[in-house]
Amino acid sequence: MMLTSKPVKGEEAHALGLVDAVVSPNELVSTARQWALDILECRRPWIASLYKTEKLDSLGEAREIFKFARAQAQKRAPNLTHPIVCIDVVEHGIVSGPRNGLYKELESFQELVRSDTCKSLIHIFFAQRGTTKVPGITDLGLVPRRVKKVAVLGGGLMGSGIATALVLSNYPVILKEVNNQFLQAGIGRVKANLQSRVKKGRMTQEKFEKTMSLLKGALDYESFKDMDLVIEAVIENVSLKQQIFSDLEKYCPPHCILASNTSTIDLNLIGKQTKSQDRIIGAHFFSVPSRHLLK
Repeated sequence: MMLTSKPVKGEEAHALGLVDAVVSPNELVSTARQWALDILECRRPWIASLYKTEKLDSLGEAREIFKFARAQAQKRAPNLTHPIVCIDVVEHGIVSGPRNGLYKELESFQELVRSDTCKSLIHIFFAQRGTTKVPGITDLGLVPRRVKKVAVLGGGLMGSGIATALVLSNYPVILKEVNNQFLQAGIGRVKANLQSRVKKGRMTQEKFEKTMSLLKGALDYESFKDMDLVIEAVIENVSLKQQIFSDLEKYCPPHCILASNTSTIDLNLIGKQTKSQDRIIGAHFFSVPSRHLLK
């Protein structure tokens, strides 16, 4: 729960022994006050949930659990610090006692809250919510146009990964390449990505076939006439990208969003030869094992 930020409802948390009691909002203050008095006058143990160790047979077993948890956390998120800190704090509480564990948690929290990672996550949190209140759009009752069809230009490692992420989200996708050999290779990469999910038991064969049916191949722009979003994912070549966006402007409808996956090239330069600078955006995807994330 801690390492994946999985929420647990009150009743379940109480059953698991993670909290000592569940009360209604209007009883919270009075109950907390009474509990504090009971603890002070020794009528109630000090936060009983802190002393729950009945699920641990021995300290040696606990250390093995922590060792496994660290390995899993590093495998799942090798560049994140806070999952390991969570494990360290819990282990400290088991070894040195719950009160020392609480002091360790406070100390570790103060360090993490000042970290660049924390600041970045806070920025992302508010940035995501900021998109729900856009002056001149949401305050006028306007809603974003729904994206129904997407095209991806380039079937290399990045392009095929983007196409995979899109079909997994149930978007019909056109994958365009410059020749049939490259096109079949790109479709093959998407197929391999999905088949790996089947092998791992994360997707049924029926779901695989249904998802693959969302992907179509193309060698020209004729099928781009009703696209809502096009994502370019070709090599980092300015002249090539400029030519692509000039072609897209001719074939895509006026409402279509034209996106580039570029990592290094100025979007203004990419769209310099078009009249569509107002609908050219950056949609950079990070390539990570088994998934692609939109920044």
